[in-house]
Amino acid sequence: MRTLRTRNTSGIVSTKPESPVEHSGKTSSAGRKFKHFTLPPILRRNSKSNSNVSFPDVPNTSSLIAAPPKELLTFEQNLERNRLSAAGQQLIDREERLYGRISEVVQPTTEKKEKEQLARDRKGLLSHIDLAVKSSLSPDEDSLEALKSAVKAILQEEEQDRRWLKQESKRPSWRPSECRRHHDTVIQSLVEECMVNAELPPEESNKLRSSLQRDICGKGRRLQEDLLRVVKVVKGCYPKDMDICNLYGKMYHQAFSAGMRKVAEYGLGMVDCSYLLHWVNVAYPEILHNLELIKAINSEALGKLLTEELTTQLENQYLTHQEKEVQTLINKVLNVEEQAWREGSVPELRDNCYFSPLAIDVIQFVNAAFESVETVLGDTSKVQMIACLLKDFLNSYKKFQEKVLKGCNNRNSRTVIMANLSCVEQFRDYIVKKADLFPVDIKECCLSIVADMKNCGYRSLTSPIHKDLKSQYSSLGTPIWLEKKQVFEKLLEGINKHTQDVRGLTDSCHQELLGQLHLEVTTEYVRRLLKRKIKLRDKAMQEQAARSVCEDGQRLNKLFTEAGSREEWLSDILARIAEVLKLQDISSIQLEIVTLSQAYPDLSDVQVTALLSLKSNLSASAVKRIKKTLLDIQDTTSSQDGPSFFSKV
Repeated sequence: MRTLRTRNTSGIVSTKPESPVEHSGKTSSAGRKFKHFTLPPILRRNSKSNSNVSFPDVPNTSSLIAAPPKELLTFEQNLERNRLSAAGQQLIDREERLYGRISEVVQPTTEKKEKEQLARDRKGLLSHIDLAVKSSLSPDEDSLEALKSAVKAILQEEEQDRRWLKQESKRPSWRPSECRRHHDTVIQSLVEECMVNAELPPEESNKLRSSLQRDICGKGRRLQEDLLRVVKVVKGCYPKDMDICNLYGKMYHQAFSAGMRKVAEYGLGMVDCSYLLHWVNVAYPEILHNLELIKAINSEALGKLLTEELTTQLENQYLTHQEKEVQTLINKVLNVEEQAWREGSVPELRDNCYFSPLAIDVIQFVNAAFESVETVLGDTSKVQMIACLLKDFLNSYKKFQEKVLKGCNNRNSRTVIMANLSCVEQFRDYIVKKADLFPVDIKECCLSIVADMKNCGYRSLTSPIHKDLKSQYSSLGTPIWLEKKQVFEKLLEGINKHTQDVRGLTDSCHQELLGQLHLEVTTEYVRRLLKRKIKLRDKAMQEQAARSVCEDGQRLNKLFTEAGSREEWLSDILARIAEVLKLQDISSIQLEIVTLSQAYPDLSDVQVTALLSLKSNLSASAVKRIKKTLLDIQDTTSSQDGPSFFSKV
């Protein structure tokens, strides 16, 4: 398409713009207006010979009349209307004419003036382009239209730069104009200005505790809002290859990072330090991972807000403070507990259960530290220091329990143990629930400590019971036990009395205590039986002993399960022992011993010998054969998991 050139009164060349313009009549040099009329093509072709003219049917004669010509706007008019690409193209056309790429005779004086005017007009155009770019974050529609036109003008300038680089002739002083680089500089200046002036609304600003927090939050809020506008609106004004979203993302990142570094290099109080770290590690990454932003901005390429060295320095300051604070708090809780015990205070009764707030308080402090570290640093791997504090605390807590157990004659020691058994249970449940926050070795160490504390605590409560039942235990596995059922009856009565007297524990601890007592009584029963104080000389005695053992096991199990024990598996042990006592066939005895060993892998050779020795009619060779069969089976089969029982006998 040919370019239409006109000269206005100031000697400035105007060209027909590419985008739509206003329509008006064309004014002649005499000042009169003539209506421009063009014949339709079919009439023009037939105008040479009137005899051959034919007039087709035309339903609407107005369609045969051409539209009036488009108004040719001057450079100043295009600039005024923010039609920057059209204005830019006009300057490029003038540049082509004045610098020799379009041949046209121009007087030297006139040429100099026109070049000077062109330089001034370029400054005016670039000023308007800058203004359009600086207004790109404004919400009005006119700003967007101006920005679109400015971007087109920039691309035209870039193309003109490339054309001049291919020419050997002298180029204008402003070539290459590097308009795109200048555009990026303007955006950088715009972003820096936005971040400097960023402020929160008063109602939000008043909620923050320091000017630093208000400054960081204000900048972060401005960054988020502006980047969302860039992605949603500004992006549409640019071609894809300009990658405008990542450009804005980079500029905002650099501006925010510079502000963060500036405040981080000064000494920060702990509140401001943790707030800054939260923005660096959590809040800022969350902004960049917004569903709309993440599609348009490569957050990975931006990197971190602070250098690794500075971040590490601040994190160490924060973690050290957290460690000292938590350690102080949990040690104070333990000191209060120990002081109350030394003064003879009895723990508070809640719902008929002795209560200590120790576990609740310690877990609250530790858990708050865990959550704070995760909130501030965004990384659960950094909580190991806090986890180690809990391990150290549990060791101190265990030492306190040992002091209480040694002073068991104190009138409040038993109640303190009861209250602390519930605390131990709470610690165990918390460690299991939060296992992912603990390094494996720390977790196992903590669980081992609370398991030892639990066992020691329950043993301290069951030991007096066993001491009281000692006389009843002594008759088990003796001829009098086999002859008189009253022996076991007395034992059951004593156990029942003690289970009724156990009060002051929570339901779960009460159940666990009864389970522990159930296990210990069964263990004592088997131990007494294997002492070999009775000789079962014949089948009748062995069958009688088997019935007694089986019945005792059933009654023992019934008593404990009704009281609250859940260790029902213990009844199986006495039933299996009874079966060994009853059987007479060597092969059957061999099979039963093997089955017993497989069910309870901790059954030892000495215990097998003691059990078989009760059957005094078994020859030494038979006993040897049975034990050899068991040994062979154990050698050829892998050890199976099973409950631990015989190791306690």
